[in-house]
Amino acid sequence: MTSRLSRLRAALKEAACQAALVWNPANVRYLSGFTGTEGTLLVTERDAWFLTDSRYTEQAGDQVTPHGFSVVTFRQKFKEIAGKLRELGVAELGVEDETMTVSQHRQLAEDAGPVTLRPLGRLITRLREIKDASEIAAIRKAVQVQEAALRTILPLIQPGVTERGIAFALDTEMRRLGASDVSFATIVASGPRGAMPHGTASDKVIAAGELIVIDWGCIVDGYCSDQTVTLAVGEPLDPDAKKVYQVVYEAQQACLAAGKPGYEFPALDRVPREIIEQAGFGAMFGHGTGHALGLEIHEEPRVSPLGSGAAEVGMVFTIEPGIYLPGRFGVRLEDIVLVTETGLEKLTTLPKEWRSMV
Repeated sequence: MTSRLSRLRAALKEAACQAALVWNPANVRYLSGFTGTEGTLLVTERDAWFLTDSRYTEQAGDQVTPHGFSVVTFRQKFKEIAGKLRELGVAELGVEDETMTVSQHRQLAEDAGPVTLRPLGRLITRLREIKDASEIAAIRKAVQVQEAALRTILPLIQPGVTERGIAFALDTEMRRLGASDVSFATIVASGPRGAMPHGTASDKVIAAGELIVIDWGCIVDGYCSDQTVTLAVGEPLDPDAKKVYQVVYEAQQACLAAGKPGYEFPALDRVPREIIEQAGFGAMFGHGTGHALGLEIHEEPRVSPLGSGAAEVGMVFTIEPGIYLPGRFGVRLEDIVLVTETGLEKLTTLPKEWRSMV
């Protein structure tokens, strides 16, 4: 945590910013180790303060003081922050404008008086783009849990079972294996519902001959996993199902092979997209190829036409191309990768070749 705080201070210095108010809960945890729900950091060149209410004073003492933070328990949050700014002589304060609401910003501005509030954009969030060894280990553990859970419940995937029943079994098994929560609402979308990229589980009954898209993940030690498989429930009834699956598979494999340090994200997105376009399904792949993940399920950078920057060693993100045919079916394949000196290392291990459950 000390090195993370040093990196924040270096970033503030480079941005010519006197102090930062860290508001985003994920950034608060990243910098301080705090796992509660009410915590704000005030960081200057020399001081680091953790502000919370009385519910978390003891917890904060255990979690954040070892990392160099002094704990302040507030009764009126914004007035406490304003008082601390005056005490420290802060004239300009960087704020996380992408997290703080308009009303919160207004209240802080009123209470802080002459202090200039300066938007930091993603200055702090960018510190989390490169994962350290402990973060990568946590993501690996989350992957192990999610994969073990799917292997356990695979026999349940049969005609006559509901999507919601499969999602419940998967979520329950991940928690039984040690997950603190799911990364997001588990997606189980069968048949025509598979054409909805984020078709969360419904009461639809799975039928023989359908494809079923399962997109699931869990949180272990605060870090998220995320993976998607598409399974066949017996021999597919749609004559194009296997063809489309193979296109998505080849597109994903090409992207996994192409990625390396320095590869710009819009260009990496083009690798699977061109294969899908050449097969005649370009209009059916509407989302980006991938996203980073860690303390949050969707982080920067994005592997997308609108993404910016290039892959760097230590980044962790997904590769998840898909094809969605409305009224018929969908196919998506997703793996988590770690950027290494030589390319992309898969952190997920489940096979993505065609698989039938019956």
